[in-house]
Amino acid sequence: MKKNQKKELHQKNNEELKQLIGKMNEELVKLKMEKQAGKLKNVRLLERKKHELAIVKTIFKEKELNL
Repeated sequence: MKKNQKKELHQKNNEELKQLIGKMNEELVKLKMEKQAGKLKNVRLLERKKHELAIVKTIFKEKELNL
């Protein structure tokens, strides 16, 4: 994730971040199912999406705790 994308995430409110987390979770589930079915060609994509989700969750938690 690029620095400018992280800055944009910091500017979003908690409701927008919740929606983004939900959307990313759905995408992650789809990627996992594709991997199990053997249709996922880029396995690294799954790891990258997990990492991006962790970043978004961290930013959400920071905003929740007012850090």
